[in-house]
Amino acid sequence: MSTEERKQRKRNKVRNEIMDAATRVIAKKGFHQATTKEIAEEADIAEGTLYNYFKNKNDILMNIANRYVSEKRNFMISADVNSVEDLLVQLHKSNEQRFSERFLNDRNALKALVPAILTDKVLGNLYYEDIVKPYLETLEKHLKKLQDKGRVIDFDVQALSRLIYASLIGYAILDINGDPLVNNPTPEFRKQATDSFIEVFSKGMRAEKY
Repeated sequence: MSTEERKQRKRNKVRNEIMDAATRVIAKKGFHQATTKEIAEEADIAEGTLYNYFKNKNDILMNIANRYVSEKRNFMISADVNSVEDLLVQLHKSNEQRFSERFLNDRNALKALVPAILTDKVLGNLYYEDIVKPYLETLEKHLKKLQDKGRVIDFDVQALSRLIYASLIGYAILDINGDPLVNNPTPEFRKQATDSFIEVFSKGMRAEKY
């Protein structure tokens, strides 16, 4: 491993430690009440050091949100995806990691953060630009490729991507709000939920001959 790679690994480690500390502080006190000083103390670093890794508290929030969302979806969709079913399956690929300790911590923090994201215009815009917009663009790109191959009915991909996103984010909100079936699903329920999502969307989007 090169010196640069070691430096990057160390930097990523510290960033994750700061986010872990932030999730604990925010989950306990709420986003607006939590301070970068308290987050730095929880991470056992100087407050000035924190700013070497994050611009401000909002930046920490967006990275926590992105880390959480990253464990619920997979942007690394195969370039040669050939069917609606393949695309939807790949959107669910990372669900097997959803009960990691870090995932559960991030979920607890996001429970405190959701009101801030919904009511604070600055945070709402950041969340949209950093997380929602890239997700929608990824969906649109792959849906358009499937349309070009004749695998998807000629729906407006921008509208369709938003319907898929709305379904996934609604499921995530159930998770954050403590729905017992979503929080602690049996393997059978998890399979049924995934299969139902894929079946409902794929049948409606799939070109008839496929």
